[in-house]
Amino acid sequence: MYETVVNLDEGLSALAMIAWLVTGYRVARIAFRPDERRRRRSARIVLGLLGVDALLLAAKLGSVGLLWGSAGWSFAQNRVLVELPVLLAGVLAAFGLAAPRLWRVARQHDPGPDRGAAADPRLVVPVQAAAVAAVLAFWIVFVTRPVPPYWLPALVFGGLLVVVVTELWLRQRRRLARLTRPEARLPGPGRRVLRAAGVLVALVAAAVGGLVVAAQASVLPDEYTMMSHARTMANAAGMSHHGGHPQHSDGVDLTSLTGAVDGTPDRRFTLTAAPAAVQLASGETAEGWAFNGQLPGPELRMRQGELVEVTLVNALPDTGVTLHWHGVDVPNAQDGVAGLTQDAISPGGRHVYRFRAPDVGSYWYHSHQLSDEQVRKGLFGALVVLPPAAPVAAEPGDRMVVAHTWNTPAGKRKSFGTDPSMQRQAVAPGTPVRLRVLNTDNGTLSVTLAGTPFRVAAIDGGEVSGPTDLVDTVIRVAAGGRDDLTFTMQDHPVLLAGVGFDVGPALLLSPDGGGDPPPVRAGTEFDPLHYGNPTPTPFDATSPVDSDPAFVLDDGPRFFDGQFGFHTTINGASFPDTPMQMVREGDLVRNTFVNRSHSPHPMHLHGHHALVLSRDGVPASGSPWWVDTLEVRPGETYVIAFQADNPGLWMDHCHNLSHAATGMTMHLGYEGVTTPFVAGRGTANQPE
Repeated sequence: MYETVVNLDEGLSALAMIAWLVTGYRVARIAFRPDERRRRRSARIVLGLLGVDALLLAAKLGSVGLLWGSAGWSFAQNRVLVELPVLLAGVLAAFGLAAPRLWRVARQHDPGPDRGAAADPRLVVPVQAAAVAAVLAFWIVFVTRPVPPYWLPALVFGGLLVVVVTELWLRQRRRLARLTRPEARLPGPGRRVLRAAGVLVALVAAAVGGLVVAAQASVLPDEYTMMSHARTMANAAGMSHHGGHPQHSDGVDLTSLTGAVDGTPDRRFTLTAAPAAVQLASGETAEGWAFNGQLPGPELRMRQGELVEVTLVNALPDTGVTLHWHGVDVPNAQDGVAGLTQDAISPGGRHVYRFRAPDVGSYWYHSHQLSDEQVRKGLFGALVVLPPAAPVAAEPGDRMVVAHTWNTPAGKRKSFGTDPSMQRQAVAPGTPVRLRVLNTDNGTLSVTLAGTPFRVAAIDGGEVSGPTDLVDTVIRVAAGGRDDLTFTMQDHPVLLAGVGFDVGPALLLSPDGGGDPPPVRAGTEFDPLHYGNPTPTPFDATSPVDSDPAFVLDDGPRFFDGQFGFHTTINGASFPDTPMQMVREGDLVRNTFVNRSHSPHPMHLHGHHALVLSRDGVPASGSPWWVDTLEVRPGETYVIAFQADNPGLWMDHCHNLSHAATGMTMHLGYEGVTTPFVAGRGTANQPE
């Protein structure tokens, strides 16, 4: 609903701009008609155009009201507080001042050469003002897309309208003086064409110049610290800031934040990143990168609390690599973000990560150096943390289902692992089955189970309290997210299948590995907000918070790093101009995410799990919903909270990695923590 309404509203803004520009041009030409009859006819045409403009205005007001009513005030306030005042100021002037004078010109029957009535600034300029206002309104809603506080853009655009209208008024008064002189002569067609061409050239030159300046201003420096945010959001306790950086007398280098990692490791793994050919089960091949020659990489399994040591070896020929433990709340020094928590491992180099697995659940690992490209090419794998007494080897019914889209010469192939078709597996009836569905893509994965009731047992590693049976239910797995689906194996085939694929991967479980797949009936969509039983949590929606920022997720035409595109933003900006959220250890932090854009944004906070408090004003009422990757769809507002209990400097970004690569990235910083690392094209570190 939201996408339909917002697209309608933007379309109406564009139509209104075009219609008012035509009206503004036609009203200025009335006085140049050679005789009274043609001036009268031209005035009638302009009155007709004003009627069209009035209908578009009514439709525009209706679309804003519909947006407000369907999505809420957060999605309409930029229009109500900034766009509509500018637009209505011009439109009301046009109908209040110009329309009555147009009517008199349209009905004038006195012959004579006097063009004063048609050239009256009170007739012409209000209509031109409405045209200028319509252009500004379109710019506000489609390009600038202002975010709170709204008083500043309202003043800027209101002031711009006043300046332009003043110039138009002075210009029209000069024109009126010329046209009402006894010796006045109308400019010929050639002169009018030259004048119009000159104005057009000037406008094009100004636009090109503005685009060049904007492109240059968006270029990222060759080297920058990941704390170089232009704006810093402090917590309510009131930190002092200078130049976008918190001031400290005794900074803590994040490389010292390693956690308790002394002793002999309980688990040792070595992962070697190297070029590899992607060989799909369909026979298609593509060039990729892999850990240990496996696609996906080796599944790392460990018990909760064990000391884990992972040695990363870089055998890639010409690019660095890191390892980020997605969803595992490791100490900051082990987080694996190039340019923030470490330097990327150069070709031929190696790096050792050590951490204790803190929480049971389904997770994954991937490179956080050029992450959009490297994850897409295959540098990722699954990670499972088991209870302390559980066997590490996978039980017969315990399986990671890793969804990924591979780019082959024949096109994109959505796969489970490297198989874009239906896989088969034999599972004895009565076996407890746990399918850990991992989405490594940039977009949402929708799946369902056919042939059995099932439960959602965990989300992003967090166990669900009191899950109940689901049938014919669609599960949306956020980009980077994980959902564990459990059931007891039946004496007939059970199918895990993607929803919305024309041809896509599937997993068929049956007692003998054969049989026909059951029909897929995709019904209602799973809603974690009300699923399961409530249980006590360390904090809730009524708890007092120390920090309470809001983040508006949006998109629009803009430059990023010198490249023009329809880029995503946080609070109207792209990294490094995005807000950096500063906290102190122990703070309870509440965040509000408002998605005003045209696409979902799976927001991923490193090093922490957050509790979902509400969606669109509706409180969470089921099992505590803990997330590390929260998908915020267009038109949605989520309120979440987390405890600042893992000191460091942390990425907080959209896990549609192409969005992160074009600036949809911010950071969470603990007061007193610093980083010695830098990023940028002039360095070896390029995290996104």
